[in-house]
Amino acid sequence: MAIQSFTVGQILTASQMGALQGNDYNQTVSTKTASYVLVAADKGTRIAMNSASATTITVNTSLFAAGDTVWIQNISTGTLTVTAGTATVTTAGSLAVAQYGGGELYFTSASAAIFFPSGGKSVAKYVTTFTASGTYTPDAGVTYAIAYMTGGGAGHGLGVGGAGGTSSVAFAAGTKSATGGAAYSAGTSSSACRFAAGAANSGYGASIFYTDSGGAALSAASAANGAIIVAGGVVTPAVGITVTVGAGGTLGSSGAAGGSGYVYIEWYA
Repeated sequence: MAIQSFTVGQILTASQMGALQGNDYNQTVSTKTASYVLVAADKGTRIAMNSASATTITVNTSLFAAGDTVWIQNISTGTLTVTAGTATVTTAGSLAVAQYGGGELYFTSASAAIFFPSGGKSVAKYVTTFTASGTYTPDAGVTYAIAYMTGGGAGHGLGVGGAGGTSSVAFAAGTKSATGGAAYSAGTSSSACRFAAGAANSGYGASIFYTDSGGAALSAASAANGAIIVAGGVVTPAVGITVTVGAGGTLGSSGAAGGSGYVYIEWYA
């Protein structure tokens, strides 16, 4: 139950004392069936998530004070993720809570909390890496995944180099994308030049080195790198989704190509 307010000289009834003691030993439980944002009245209580779909519990600032706690548990099959809203949430374990898992959210200030996973089913992290376009098929029971991706880097040359390709993951609720580096041209300088291609799966744009007549480097420039993003989304167990790895931008005249992008997908079971 929420913390009660009492006045000086007030006589507590047996019922009030019983309620206070009862919450010490058997916290008030609030069951949720969809993603939820914590409120101040949740202090000292237990939030139980009961959803077969992936859900979140979001933590914002200025609702709790140092020393306050909220217990969080997951009683259904959908993965529950403790999510930092405007507050900071740290943990030595995982913020993803599988069925029958739980933990204590302990506030160190009004804007920061530590999540201490405790008991229940352990959650293991897995990563599937894509160095080329393909299909990601979630394992049975996996309903949410996080994609780390970068687009392809742009090509470089004395003529216009090509733009990098876009990397993307087609989550159930929509595609998340990391754009490739924009096309780049070094112009038509007559200076001696050397070009270096972006490494495969780096997302780096190609580089150009201007040299003097003896081959010594005078200056350097690089084509644009691919964008880097982290995005999560709902997935359907055993149903494949399309993963696209952006190609490196084509080389300009006498130039070098950009590095291709990459995608890796993180998921918990």
